[in-house]
Amino acid sequence: MAEFNVPAPGSICWRELATRDLPAAMEFYSKLFGWSLPQTKITPMEYKEIVMDDVAYGGMMAMDENWPADVPTHWTSYIAVKNADETAEKITSNGGTVRVPPFDAPGVGRLSLVADPDGAAFAIIQFTQPM
Repeated sequence: MAEFNVPAPGSICWRELATRDLPAAMEFYSKLFGWSLPQTKITPMEYKEIVMDDVAYGGMMAMDENWPADVPTHWTSYIAVKNADETAEKITSNGGTVRVPPFDAPGVGRLSLVADPDGAAFAIIQFTQPM
């Protein structure tokens, strides 16, 4: 497995592509940037880690029928936090929006999809253990 160190709270730590055509995205980005895209060992779902020089920087996943049809393919930046629930509350108290409340991602941590007061989307993640 590629190296990944749990980042300090406040660090932009992961970038994730959610796409309707995972094979095409994998081909495009691997040809464009030379990324290695192995299947993660962290979760049983199909999830490809973005690896360069044996370091994982992000991931890619397919958007299936559970995703709303009007949600386009998109990139999400994750920011590490010490406590996802407290940070979600702090986001709303400072004028932001919690779009998906904090939930547990098995083997990864607790995360939430949020937006700043102007609507810029990002995600927060509280890692459960060193990766």
